[in-house]
Amino acid sequence: MRFRSLLLLIVLVAFAPGAKAVAAEPARVLSDIDYNLDATGPSQPGANCLDLYLPPEPDGAGQGLRPVVVWVHGGGWMNGDKKNRMTDKARLFNDLGYVVASLNYRLSPDISGGGFDGSFDPGRVRAPDHVRDVAEAIRWLSRNVASHGGDPDRIVLVGHSAGAHLVSLLGTNPSWLAGRAVSEKQILGVVSLDTETFDVREEADPGNPLNSASRLALIWNAFGTPDEEAVDPRWADSSPQVAADPSDPPFLLVTQSARALRMASNNEFATSLGEDPASAVVGVPLDHEGINTALGSATDTTVETARVSAFVRDVIAGAKPAGVKVTRRPARRVVIRAPRHRRVKPRKVAFAFRGTGRATGFQCRIDRQRFRSCRSPRSFRVRPGRHVFRVRPLNPSGRPGGEKAVTFRVVVRRVGRSRTQ
Repeated sequence: MRFRSLLLLIVLVAFAPGAKAVAAEPARVLSDIDYNLDATGPSQPGANCLDLYLPPEPDGAGQGLRPVVVWVHGGGWMNGDKKNRMTDKARLFNDLGYVVASLNYRLSPDISGGGFDGSFDPGRVRAPDHVRDVAEAIRWLSRNVASHGGDPDRIVLVGHSAGAHLVSLLGTNPSWLAGRAVSEKQILGVVSLDTETFDVREEADPGNPLNSASRLALIWNAFGTPDEEAVDPRWADSSPQVAADPSDPPFLLVTQSARALRMASNNEFATSLGEDPASAVVGVPLDHEGINTALGSATDTTVETARVSAFVRDVIAGAKPAGVKVTRRPARRVVIRAPRHRRVKPRKVAFAFRGTGRATGFQCRIDRQRFRSCRSPRSFRVRPGRHVFRVRPLNPSGRPGGEKAVTFRVVVRRVGRSRTQ
């Protein structure tokens, strides 16, 4: 009886208004969301879908939209899955308050077994199918993640191995996103975990003495053989190194400290981005799969989890929301002087404004008209009475930000003698 009373007391306290949760709730997971909006290229059942890992519901309201971390798995562009080793990663970023999207993409044929005869199916999934799918997933997020509490204007890309190549390609070549109506400014930063495929041209070159037969087969399977390249060039467009420049978003590159060539390729890529390799490249004492496993693990004894967490927090903190400042407006009381008994014509009023933060455009309206795209300065012709001008900024995704309202009144002051005098 005493035990039941104690249990009842614990339940009442736990659910009392204002009571704090004793233990963190698990993440909420929405699985196998179909993100395919364009259905281009060879179909592959189950490939074009993503999982959303949502932080626990916050106490109270007013939390706003949460940043989104997009995870892209590795596997040589031919295997792997969005659920692979996601528990620690989802927990890591959910605990930081972020929505996590882990996605699948179409895969090239799996040639890792012993049955590969050295021939490649010309109709196989290969570049640019992989990166198109990842871009399509980001397009879906841009359109839909806000309904799940995610902010489409604060996205960070993270990938491992082949996934690291794909996020690096999206981070350096904005045309892949622009083709999906996604602004490059929606991507705040990119984390590349242990890829060496920054320049597909070098990786696919049979004359490169560093390329083994198995490595060449892997690359040709995903990006095309030399014969296919001669007919339909794709290697350069698949190479982050080709497109990298200082205008790209910030990158953090994590790789194996014991592999000198891999460290060198990451340092070269960082330099092409205009970043200091000493800070942008993190060498860790782990092997390839160890880097994937360590991220978010409570047993990670390297700096990987700490550096990735700090990088993601920093790029998100630096993303100021879109805002607008009105720099010129009419007087609060606009006086029209008009002769008696003469019809008053509408008065022209003008407004000037500028964006703050990450504003990429504006929408305006006067009174009850609809919001429409506008540029500064913006003028209207208005009749006597009370009027309200509203302007709001557009975020990189096109999502409107908070509006500014300007209220003024137009009054008529009659001048001259009346007819009775």
